[in-house]
Amino acid sequence: MPDKNSECISPQSHYILPADRTSKKKRLFWSILITFLIMLLEGLGGLFTKSLALISDAGHMLTHFVALGISLFAIIIAEKPPTEEKTFGYLRFEILAALFNSVFLFALTGYIIYEAYERMHNPIPIKGIEMFAVAFLGLVANLITGLILFKVSHGDLNIRSAFLHLVGDTISSVGVVIAAVIIHFTGLFLLDTVISLVIAVLIAIWGVRLFLESVNILLQGIPKEVRISSLNERITQVEGVNGIHDTHVWAISSKMNVFTAHIVIDNISVSETEKLLRDINKILLDEFNIFHTTIQFETERKNRTHV
Repeated sequence: MPDKNSECISPQSHYILPADRTSKKKRLFWSILITFLIMLLEGLGGLFTKSLALISDAGHMLTHFVALGISLFAIIIAEKPPTEEKTFGYLRFEILAALFNSVFLFALTGYIIYEAYERMHNPIPIKGIEMFAVAFLGLVANLITGLILFKVSHGDLNIRSAFLHLVGDTISSVGVVIAAVIIHFTGLFLLDTVISLVIAVLIAIWGVRLFLESVNILLQGIPKEVRISSLNERITQVEGVNGIHDTHVWAISSKMNVFTAHIVIDNISVSETEKLLRDINKILLDEFNIFHTTIQFETERKNRTHV
């Protein structure tokens, strides 16, 4: 039997229904707007009150702002159709943006650590009441943004990632609020520096994770939710499949995994291979989150000629 190349393509437009996509874009837009305004408030407030913790929290909110922006960008860019020059469309823009963001986060972390070191040697008086007011507004804004995103964070890995990052940002805001109260009543200005260092660590952790995930995708590494050995074993359990080899799995973006493989079958009819293809694609989609597949069927005899 001649080889049969079979392909199943699930465009990004199939991942999200139009109405659902519109709802997500609106919620992300309002979340981005609120985050941007509070980020500016905390940044300016930090300069006014001389609070490095506020400036650091503004930097942390900047990472949240960029994370939300990447999520919105991923939805918008998914609507752009592929071209003859870019057959997968522009989905990799999301990964490039994430990579550039991670590099910026490293620079921001370095700045905060440098400023913290300077302030440990030369403490600066901080306006506790004003610091508290700004930090409290930031905390409220994080809670509002969290409520906006919570409804659409389920079932969407990209938005869920942004939502979890928001949780971390909220925790850092709570820390700044508590620090402001303690500073006001005790004059312990060093606490501001300590809180800023804690936030710097959070930013660094987020940056490293973002950098590693971005590089893994750009190097066409295996998505973290997929294990080749488990995948191959599961495919060989399908009735009619005698073997599998030349398996490759990689990600085009955070939401589009790709699979190619040679699958060994008996000398069966074309209609039977079509049913087999549907069964395999259903397993890949439901169990391994793989939307785009290219499968080459071959017989035992053809497979032996490849060895």
